Amino acid sequence: MYQMMNEFGTPFNEAEECMRPKGVGNRQIDKELAESGMECQLFMALGALAGAIGGATLAGSSAAFLGLTGAAAGAAMGGLAGASIGGSIDAGNMSANAARRQAELSNEASERSYYYNTASWNMKKNQLRSDRDFAIQELEARARNEGRVADYQDIMAAQRYNYDLQIRDREQASLDAQYVRSDQIYNTQLDYNALSEKSAKGDERAKLEGILTESRYDTDEIRLQALMDEGAMRAKGQFGNSVEKAAHGVWAKAGKRIAAINASMEGAGRAAKSVLNEISIDKDTADLAAFAAKMLDPGLLPDPIMPLATPRAEYVMPRALEEYDFGPAPVMGAWYDPNAASSRAWGSTISGIASAVPSYVGMFRG
Repeated sequence: MYQMMNEFGTPFNEAEECMRPKGVGNRQIDKELAESGMECQLFMALGALAGAIGGATLAGSSAAFLGLTGAAAGAAMGGLAGASIGGSIDAGNMSANAARRQAELSNEASERSYYYNTASWNMKKNQLRSDRDFAIQELEARARNEGRVADYQDIMAAQRYNYDLQIRDREQASLDAQYVRSDQIYNTQLDYNALSEKSAKGDERAKLEGILTESRYDTDEIRLQALMDEGAMRAKGQFGNSVEKAAHGVWAKAGKRIAAINASMEGAGRAAKSVLNEISIDKDTADLAAFAAKMLDPGLLPDPIMPLATPRAEYVMPRALEEYDFGPAPVMGAWYDPNAASSRAWGSTISGIASAVPSYVGMFRG
């Protein structure tokens, strides 16, 4: 037996069946009554009763008019009327059963449609929940994958920072060592320049001193020679103005030579002074060149820039499902009352029978 399903997908219980409208909730009783033949028997009894009443009425009137036996006339006319009315009742019964069956088939189709729509609605709800769960899983997986990529990038950035920091420390140490060495070379160069200056000046002074010593020796030699020449002239025993003139000539000649030597000594002194100045200038030039070649203090190199954390996207999970997300639940379609359909068919049949009985009675009366 087919059972009606409620909105929750379960069969109607006894209380729900009783609360349904007539012809909808009690369809099983209607089916049993139709299948038992009670209606057919009732309609046959009604036909027989109508035939008997018609026969009795017609029997009395016909017997008075024709002089026939009331019983025989009534039986004959009643049989004819009963047969006609019985045929109408049988046709009405068939029409009522057909109308009832049509209503039942329509209701069964409505039930099947309601059951299908309810099952589809429930499946859609499950599908919507599954889609939401899958979307959450997909977002969580995407967030995990992005987190792994961000972690990898952070590790690579940290390794790069440490590597750059090592390079910076190595460069800083190298520059500091180069600066210390450059300072040492500079100081050594200054010392060397000072020694060179001192040595060059010493040599020039020694040279000048040699020239001066030689000049003094030559001067003394000239003077000694002049004394010897004067003594030789005076030893010859010569006196007078001629001897004095000769002596003055000797000393004049010696004076010229001494003057020449003195002039040479002065020139040597000026030359030596110029050379000493050039030596001092050369020393200053060498000191300046050493200072220019000296390395500047490198100071402190800047540290590499600290890497920033890789930004991570924020994912918004789908909101929780609400009842309005599933839409309205399916509703049962239009229902037809089988008894009402049967009653409409019987209404037309009974009206036809009611109109047929007086016509039969009038015919026989006439």
